[in-house]
Amino acid sequence: MDERWGKIALAGLLHDIGKFGQRAGEETAKGKNHPAVGEKFVQQYVPALWRDALAPVEWHHGDPERKGQETFAVQVVMVADRLSAGEREAYQKEEDEKEAQKPRQMLSPFSRLAGETSSAWLPLAPLELRGDRLFPRESAQDQGELSRAYAALWARFREEVDALRKLHESAPHLESYLLSLLDLLLRYTWCVPSAYYYDVPDVSLYDHSRTTAALAVCLYAAFQNQEKKIGELLDVLRRDEPAAWPAEPPLALLVEGDLSGIQDFLYGVKHPKGAASVLRARSFYLQVLTEAIARWILRELELPPTNLLYCGGGRFRLLLPPSAQDRLDEFRTKANRALLKAHHGELYLALAGVLLTPAHFAPVFRPGENQAPQDARGLRAAEDLLAQELAHQKDRRFLELPAEELAALFQPHGAEAKGLCQICGQPAEVEEDEEGIRWCATCQSFRNLGRMLRNAEFLRFTWIAPCALPGHPTWEDVLAFFGARVEVSAEPLAPVPDPALLYRLTDAPLPPRTPSEAVARKFLVNVVAVWGKDEPLPKDEARGESKSKVEPGDIKHFGYLAHQSRGAPYLGVLRMDMDNLGWLFREGFTVPHGNGALDRGTFSRKHSLSTLLSVFFEGYVGELVRALAREEGQERVYAVYSGGDDLFLVGSWDAVLTLAKRIREDFRKFCGRADLGISGGFILVHEKFPLYQAALEAGERLEEAKRAGEKEAGARVPPPKDRFWFLGQVMSWKEFEEVAGWKERLTRAVAEDAAARRVLFVLQDMAEVYARERERRGPWGPWIWRTAYWLARQEELAKRAQRDPSTYQQLLAELGGASFGQNIARLAVSARWAELITRRRE
Repeated sequence: MDERWGKIALAGLLHDIGKFGQRAGEETAKGKNHPAVGEKFVQQYVPALWRDALAPVEWHHGDPERKGQETFAVQVVMVADRLSAGEREAYQKEEDEKEAQKPRQMLSPFSRLAGETSSAWLPLAPLELRGDRLFPRESAQDQGELSRAYAALWARFREEVDALRKLHESAPHLESYLLSLLDLLLRYTWCVPSAYYYDVPDVSLYDHSRTTAALAVCLYAAFQNQEKKIGELLDVLRRDEPAAWPAEPPLALLVEGDLSGIQDFLYGVKHPKGAASVLRARSFYLQVLTEAIARWILRELELPPTNLLYCGGGRFRLLLPPSAQDRLDEFRTKANRALLKAHHGELYLALAGVLLTPAHFAPVFRPGENQAPQDARGLRAAEDLLAQELAHQKDRRFLELPAEELAALFQPHGAEAKGLCQICGQPAEVEEDEEGIRWCATCQSFRNLGRMLRNAEFLRFTWIAPCALPGHPTWEDVLAFFGARVEVSAEPLAPVPDPALLYRLTDAPLPPRTPSEAVARKFLVNVVAVWGKDEPLPKDEARGESKSKVEPGDIKHFGYLAHQSRGAPYLGVLRMDMDNLGWLFREGFTVPHGNGALDRGTFSRKHSLSTLLSVFFEGYVGELVRALAREEGQERVYAVYSGGDDLFLVGSWDAVLTLAKRIREDFRKFCGRADLGISGGFILVHEKFPLYQAALEAGERLEEAKRAGEKEAGARVPPPKDRFWFLGQVMSWKEFEEVAGWKERLTRAVAEDAAARRVLFVLQDMAEVYARERERRGPWGPWIWRTAYWLARQEELAKRAQRDPSTYQQLLAELGGASFGQNIARLAVSARWAELITRRRE
């Protein structure tokens, strides 16, 4: 990393740190203003070697007395601050006494999406994956509570930053320091508003600081040796309204990388027993591969880690100097050459960039129907161009490679191999395991990784010189090509002399250990179902396998998970994702303004929303899975992946279904909004059903659920989908609650009276008859009176036998006359669910 760029990144990260201290009651001899408090922090908590580079912390609001403090570095941070905080400039006014009394608390970024004005105040507490620390509240805390919360948060932050300072005083390592500092800022300022007195406080200090740092690096690189030009740009930004910010010069390059082919790679496991140990490993590999490629690009350009803006779900976003545009083709070609050799065309990296100018950072006024739009301005315009280029590249996969290399896609490979791997289906040298399953070296490496992931609490990236790929590369070889050695462990790994990033995969604290090793928290849904101590095997012990083959901590294959289901021995396959997220990022920040609308979807605001989505899908979902396992005393669910805005779970069907309900409930709480939905598709499959096909079918059911929601919404934009596909029916989550309620009643009835089990089949049969005949005969037909007669007869028999007849009475009320057509499909699903859950196995 270039030290100049690292220092300007540090100045950008800390430029507003004084706001944090100011709200905690920090004072200085120069007063209580946040630049003065920030300067005090620098002098106390930053290693001495870098303090001279941090003048922007004290002077980023200018030098009104003309003391000569507006140096090049100061001007760079001033410009970066204004561009990152473009959302504030549109409303900026002087703070007065009345506005100073506004809550110094952050509103959830979800609270103002799509024109809503809900009150959803984030708790002022360190970031932890617990509901009481994550879920917003309807009312803001009073000023006294906030003062105490700020003081406690500030004290913990200073303590950890001071430990970091002591470590780096004697042997400073700036890149490692920046990585660790980013982690501390996320933990302690994710919930601290970057501003609260002249704008909606829905941008975190963490996201404003890191985007300012990334911009400062790009500006420093773009304007080095051109100090006059950065001063002229600063004058323009000070003088002009954001709507008049110019469309030149280029300030930064917004880059996005997107791995395509993930589903083919992830689900292409051919053997059901191999799937259990390899699936999670492949998912993990995709996550670390995405990060390794992103950090490889930064290291090739000698840029600091602040310029990685997002990484997850097979995608990453970087902010690079404009000059980096000339190297994107080189990076894409190198990466895809390696991916083609390692994965035979399954994985492809689309990598594109678009130049950003001052006009892209301003809130954009979108006029009414009779006025010309300003399509070339605002961040949305740049993102649209980026999406178009990525889509174009995905349609032309690998065409950046020379023709002779591209021909490899159409040639047989592995002709010299003596076997066929039963896991990936590729010809290769293979070895048989104790069960007679043939594994290639690549799949063996994934199996070993899957075993290491079982109890992993630590993940380490060590930066090494990029290595050439061998003939049959393992996952470690691919990562080494991108200059990363990756290790996972249940215990903290011993420090190494090379620069490294040690991730904690839980909320448990880990202090920094050596200057060259950064320590950070990584959100990663690493949930693998394993055998617990003394956990009994399935009754059919199955199929020739003895207990001696299963040890505590071993991974449960899908056959065992199916047999650990309650009732019927099936696997549940669940796919879910947030509704309308693309629309929300594109249109959801627009608010009415005059005779048009103002698009407030600016740089730091969008990244604040992105940060919270990562916390939920990449972190909190895993806690929900683990919490269920603790409740039950056994692990019955795999998290294949969870990131971006979607997830994929496989496991014992009743456990997966429980999680679907909890995920949806907690997502609503997390958003603080009742109208932001998450849809799902859930299917039941046999343990030997091909995983690839199960994933596709669950995905199709998810899309079917979303289409049904769109159809019901009519012309509403965006359509409030929030639907769930379950046992052949698309339903709202409210209807799912009703189905679950009837399932419980029917299950109890069967448990209390075995004769009542027949009602489960009668309801399903009548629903099938109604669905088949209603178009021909209309809503009224003999199925109504047949059902009524049968239920009345069962009610009479129950009374004679002195059994509880209430189930039949309630069903008669639900299915009488015109109510039959409204309720029979839902009751049939409840009956099918109850039948599955009460099915007995010998």
